[in-house]
Amino acid sequence: MIGQSEISARPLEPALYLVATPIGNLADITLRALETLAAADIVACEDTRVSRVLLDRYGIRRRTSAYHEH
Repeated sequence: MIGQSEISARPLEPALYLVATPIGNLADITLRALETLAAADIVACEDTRVSRVLLDRYGIRRRTSAYHEH
């Protein structure tokens, strides 16, 4: 099951990457989204607690930062 394995990070070009994450079912995320998150230097997210659940499920160890300007 992909949810139990770690995602490997491939180097990305320096840029800002926007990654859509699933609402509800964590298994709905794409492999490309997981690879992008795994390769990121930092993950800016609206709610770090919610994002941490997703990152932990896929073994992605990245620093998160709250960003929720409305």
